[in-house]
Parts: sequence; structure tokens; C-alpha cells
Amino acid sequence: MRTEVSYRVGIAGAELRVLVLAADTGGCVGVDLDSGAFVRASYSACPSEPFSSFDVVTGRIAASSRPTDASRPETVELEEAPAQCGRLSERKVERYLAPLRHPRRGPLLGFAGRAVPYWTLTGDRPSLTIVDVATGPQLRRGPAGYECRFTWQGGRHQYVLGDRRLAAQLEEVSWPRYSGRDLQRLLGYRVRRLLIVLTPPHEGYCHKVVAALLPAT
Repeated sequence: MRTEVSYRVGIAGAELRVLVLAADTGGCVGVDLDSGAFVRASYSACPSEPFSSFDVVTGRIAASSRPTDASRPETVELEEAPAQCGRLSERKVERYLAPLRHPRRGPLLGFAGRAVPYWTLTGDRPSLTIVDVATGPQLRRGPAGYECRFTWQGGRHQYVLGDRRLAAQLEEVSWPRYSGRDLQRLLGYRVRRLLIVLTPPHEGYCHKVVAALLPAT
């Protein structure tokens, strides 16, 4: 995996256009449409409507004196919640996502296992990636919430599901586990890509989580 992080310079007042891949209260993760690099957009106000994968949103970069977080070097702060301005066609989405897929060799996010000590991070490698999965992932309820199990490059992986909106949907159905077919019926599409991100440090460690289950484009 590449060892340098490419992301938009946080120039105060500049417009940021983001292809959303995952969104939560206080921020979204996606692709900077101008540079083609991953970006984490952080904002304090909540948008009027929740964003969905492949929405395009725009916002103004805020002035910030905070140092770069080594666990999330792609982060930029926005002046306010971004506004949705449309969606991209599947062909255009693919053009942005294809270069960001994780290389076929090497551990996910550059390290083996589910977590890494925060003090070992220097901010010179990406904190998020996209993996293609040949077969649909499975979700199972675990002690820390739902966990996503999937096969990638011949190995079995299992990370906590970080998509809280999807987790709420799963709780409404209230099954202990969901197969790939179950997820296809629930989501309306076959999951073929996963967005894996690194969390902020908790008790000295940053953890890999599955932030979004994405369709093939």
C-alpha cells in the first residue's frame, strides 16, 4: 500500500466537493472530487438531511489551528455542514473509486490485525481504504455491536460495523446474523465493496472498522 497520504490542502475558504461514501453525525468520509484523494470532512452542525453513499456535497474549509491527527491525516474541517448538490453516474463513481482500491498484496491499512497503537502512527499512510470482495460479507451481532466478516485475498477478516444507520436497521429486524443474501434484500443491492477506516484512538489504540457496505458500480 502507498506510504504517503495525498489529500487536499486545507486552505481556509476554499470549496471542497466530496463524493460521499459514508456519513455520520459530525462528518462524512469520501473522495475529494478535485484531487481524487480520500478525504474526511468534519463539521459541527448537522445537515438538514442525512447523506447517502454516492451523494455529492459541497462545503467551505474552515480555518483550523489543530495539529494533524496521525490516525486521520485526511481530515479537513468545514465551516458548517456541507450541502448536497447531486449524485454521480455509476460510470463516474467508478472512475473515482477504482484508483483507491486497496492493493492486492499487503495487510489492510498497512498493518496486520484489528488495531494498531496510536503512538506508532506518523500520518504518512492512509487511514481508510476500499476493498473488493468476491462474495457478500456476513454481519453478526457481537459484544461491541454488529461485526462484519468477509474474505479478502484468501484470508478471513472480522471488524466492527461502524455504520450506525445500518446497525439501527439491523436492530429493527433483530436477527443475530445476516448473510450476503439477507443484506442484499435489506439494502436493495449486492455488496461488492467495503470501506475500511481507522478510528480515533481509544485507550491508546486505533481500530479498523467497516464504515460502509458499497455496491459495485
